[in-house]
Amino acid sequence: TPHSGTLSSKNYPGTYPNHTTCRWRLRAPPGTSLLLTFGDVDLEPSERCAHSSLLLLLADPQAGTAYAGPYCRNAGPATPLLVTNSSTVTVLFNSTSHRSGRGLLLSYATSQHPGRGVQRPPGLCLALTPLTVCFSVYCPAGCKDIDGDIWGNPSQGYRDTSVLCKAAIHAGVIADELGGQVTLSREKGITLYESAFANGLHSKRWVKRAGAPGLPTCHLPLPACGDVLEVAAFNASSCWHEVDALGQARAWVAERAALGTTGHSWAAEPGSDTAWLELDLGTRRNVTGIITKGSSERYDYYVTSYWVSSSRDGKNWRPYRGSGGQEDKVFEGNIDSQGEVSNAFIPPIVARYIR
Repeated sequence: TPHSGTLSSKNYPGTYPNHTTCRWRLRAPPGTSLLLTFGDVDLEPSERCAHSSLLLLLADPQAGTAYAGPYCRNAGPATPLLVTNSSTVTVLFNSTSHRSGRGLLLSYATSQHPGRGVQRPPGLCLALTPLTVCFSVYCPAGCKDIDGDIWGNPSQGYRDTSVLCKAAIHAGVIADELGGQVTLSREKGITLYESAFANGLHSKRWVKRAGAPGLPTCHLPLPACGDVLEVAAFNASSCWHEVDALGQARAWVAERAALGTTGHSWAAEPGSDTAWLELDLGTRRNVTGIITKGSSERYDYYVTSYWVSSSRDGKNWRPYRGSGGQEDKVFEGNIDSQGEVSNAFIPPIVARYIR
């Protein structure tokens, strides 16, 4: 296995399946030992964890095989960090019939990760921090719902006390359903962090108080590029032809959907149940994300959630499901008609047409 990583039960952070047995074997280089961090052990409680359980087998060359567990919701680990004397650990997860439980989320690292020491700051799933200005965090899946606030936005960076795994999801560097390794750089802090809503996460606005020392800013490498793609043509399932009180007509046509358009936006015909907006990029492009905004002119109109489909020929459409998803991904949209909301495509979409 690599020097660090994460593992989780199937469907995590959703309910784990019934009648499942999973086995992972972690093997570190000779002469090192494994450190395990329990991010989440939410198995339905039962006497002696008979219905669902987590059991660790620690291979000690001198003492033989030792056991840790079984663990479940009513008998969890004593501490979130387990320092073993073993270079080989077998993780056993077992479930019978049950009704609830997120399952298992566990991170691991070796005792001699190159240039790094292992720590677990509040809210961080697992951090691997070298003694340089750049450092790396390994974020397991499901970090989106951990406690802690994000201060800042992708373009300006994040305050040093940000929950960095959540900040990486907010910036679109990693997907919450997969997690992953994130490398950061630390620079001199800035005075103002504007808040933003991105990838289903809110960040907060923070202003440095007068006389307060400049806090370092954590910069995340943004995915791919941030260039705005030009749209060759807009199309829509319908558009709203408004007639105001004076009898004047105004069309909320698809072309008005371009971000930054002065005046009103696109709107589907009232009562449309399956409205869609289509963007023709002119040629096949690599699409890494989308930004949406409501129409604040006269009306408080905005879209709260949406699906995305793509096509290379304009005829055959493929729904976007994200990283290994089995269901069409629902993106969180706007919460008002004023603010912009960004969502990243991880992995990116390669297509000419987007709906």
